[in-house]
Amino acid sequence: MGSLPRWLARPLFYLGLWVYAFLLVLPLLNLFAASFKSDGELFAPGFWPTHPTLEPYQEALQKYPLARYLLNSLVVALGTTLGVLFVSATLGYALARIPFAGQGALFGFVVAMLLIPGEVTFLPLYLLVQQLGWLNSYTALIVPFIASPLGIFLLRQFIKSLPQDLFDAARIDGAGHLRMLWHVALPLSAPALGALSALTFLGAWNMYLWPLVTINRSEMMTAQIAVAQVQNVEVTSWNVVAATAILVLLPTLIAFLLAQRFFIRGIALGGLKG
Repeated sequence: MGSLPRWLARPLFYLGLWVYAFLLVLPLLNLFAASFKSDGELFAPGFWPTHPTLEPYQEALQKYPLARYLLNSLVVALGTTLGVLFVSATLGYALARIPFAGQGALFGFVVAMLLIPGEVTFLPLYLLVQQLGWLNSYTALIVPFIASPLGIFLLRQFIKSLPQDLFDAARIDGAGHLRMLWHVALPLSAPALGALSALTFLGAWNMYLWPLVTINRSEMMTAQIAVAQVQNVEVTSWNVVAATAILVLLPTLIAFLLAQRFFIRGIALGGLKG
């Protein structure tokens, strides 16, 4: 069987992409439509609501402290992102531009950490956090994740790919490593920093299992835990559950849309180059 002609292959390719994209978005559209349905219309035939209502959103906001849960998730996501950027930039620069004994072994350790599943370190990390008395605090949700092997690897590779002449010129002007990091490496690494920020923020916002075991005080719960809590209580009011999920999902969609350009540029410009 011969290959398809070019005039037919390209339209079929794009048609396949549109079908695949539609299948991926369909559950989200169904969730969005359900969040505007009344109780009586929830299980009636039809995809979109015939009489859209905001009652599920009002009920979710009145019965549950979603603003507090969203604030907790925002603090955790922003704190984790800032911590990861600081640790990854400083360690990435050191591994890329400061020769020292054991540099190769340390970089090999970072790469090895990329291969270790998070489940392996879950129990030891929990015991450590418990012994430090960090349970039910932002510290427990932020500090264990600011040393990101992926972030260190990404920044090290990106900074190493920058021209050496720039650092030599800065050194001739009397700049030390801190000034070269701040004035040379970081401005040129904006695409990699943007990509890392997007990945870290989304990962921290969507974290579920770790907050579930380290937080048991209601005022410290994150938005992801709140969705599960609402789902357990509202076993018949799925429109309220859908409204809660949409409210929790909105910040991540906004963050992704704002950081999408940095995410694509970070990968395209060679953040993973050797």
